[in-house]
Amino acid sequence: MLPSAAFMSQHLDSRTDLYHGLFRWEQLATGEPQLSRHPAAPAAIPDPQSGRLLRIATVDASARAICPSCSTAGAGGFVSFVQDLRLVYACPSCLELVWLPGA
Repeated sequence: MLPSAAFMSQHLDSRTDLYHGLFRWEQLATGEPQLSRHPAAPAAIPDPQSGRLLRIATVDASARAICPSCSTAGAGGFVSFVQDLRLVYACPSCLELVWLPGA
C-alpha cells in the first residue's frame, strides 16, 4: 500500500468526492483496498480536458488490474462511455481515475 493511501484509508468513510461518486472504497480483512459500485452513481462524469459531460455506458467494479499510474495491482474499477472510446481505471491504491487512451 502506498504511504499516502494508508493515511487516506483512515479517512475515506467521510469522503464523497472520490471517483466522481462512481465507486465506494473498501478495505478487505486482508488490508487490501478494493472498489465496489456506488448504488447512487451518476449517469455522466466530466471529461478532464474539456469539462464536457461524458455519458457512462458501463461500470465494472472489483476488476483485478495493474494501475497504469502507480503500477500497483488491485481490485479497482473500469468505466466505459457512450460515443467515447476511452476507458477510465479507478485505482484503489492511488485513489485516482486514470484515463486510458481510446482506440
